[in-house]
Amino acid sequence: MTLSFDAHIDLLSSPGPVMLVSVAAIRGSTPREAGAFMLIGENALSGTIGGGNLEHQVTRKVRDGFAGAKTDAVPTPDAKIVRFPLGPGLGQCCGGSVDVGFHLLDAVQKADLLATFKQLALERDLESGCWIMLPANQNQLTVADADQSAVLARTFGTLRGGMMAHNGMDMLCLRLDAAATPVWIFGAGHVGKALVTALAPLPFSIHMVDSRDDYLAGLRGAELQICQSDRPQDEVADIPSGAHVLILTHNHALDFDICRAALARGDLGFVGMIGSQTKRARFIGRLSDRGLSPTEIGRLTCPIGIHGITGKQPGVIAASVAVQLLSVREAQMAQNQPVIKTASDGIVGG
Repeated sequence: MTLSFDAHIDLLSSPGPVMLVSVAAIRGSTPREAGAFMLIGENALSGTIGGGNLEHQVTRKVRDGFAGAKTDAVPTPDAKIVRFPLGPGLGQCCGGSVDVGFHLLDAVQKADLLATFKQLALERDLESGCWIMLPANQNQLTVADADQSAVLARTFGTLRGGMMAHNGMDMLCLRLDAAATPVWIFGAGHVGKALVTALAPLPFSIHMVDSRDDYLAGLRGAELQICQSDRPQDEVADIPSGAHVLILTHNHALDFDICRAALARGDLGFVGMIGSQTKRARFIGRLSDRGLSPTEIGRLTCPIGIHGITGKQPGVIAASVAVQLLSVREAQMAQNQPVIKTASDGIVGG
């Protein structure tokens, strides 16, 4: 997936001061996770630290500082961390507190960050996003570029943000959202098309595979790739490791061949197939007869969708499956979450 950094790029390309504002640490219930960040300019914003009154107050504080710096009335801090208790003080019902980091970017830092976002926008294989790191309470920006982030991801796993000990120094780590998870949909029928619509605004890149040209005609989307194949089951070999697979073709024999090839891979994130419990039982028997092990067969999810939603309309099925895939994605990201050192609370989960 090409990550969208357009708003950050536009803001950093504009003249004037820019404050990098981040969630340095959280306590209790908060609107965003540690590591979330935004950029605040004199007349523009990009990113979010949770919206609501917290973001309003932070934005006003920064812009008051910008205005004061022009008159020397209110100095704009180069770098500091401020705690904002949520609840009565800010009129928010979360009840926790947020340590917000403020880092005023100088011209060199703006240029470095702009170049990094432009480079990251070209990357299509950022499995864990990448990091931006600043020494706590110091106005020094360290940007992990795409290659460096891959090394960091292998060392520490997926960073969820916050304060982290790195090379003997407490670093404020900003979390760039992970790249979209690839989803390969086999079958461009009513449910397949509904899934394209349901998944379009979500963090998934979609690959639609079908043997029928007329069913693929007209499908469009920024993160949609179309594959017409006379033998869709052969396309399974090209699916990247960790991708999700949804099987919902017009032909049960073709469903079986795709299902068998996907389960035999052993490295896919989710293998789901539309159908009934009866279809599942028949396929399990046939897969066993073809030599697949109980472990391989156990990777199959059929029927697809979350428990409790029984509607059969294509849009209802698609919504249910979208929620299911989001749940799987969140669980996988949580498994890769490292232990992070916060500014004052010792060792906690990020």
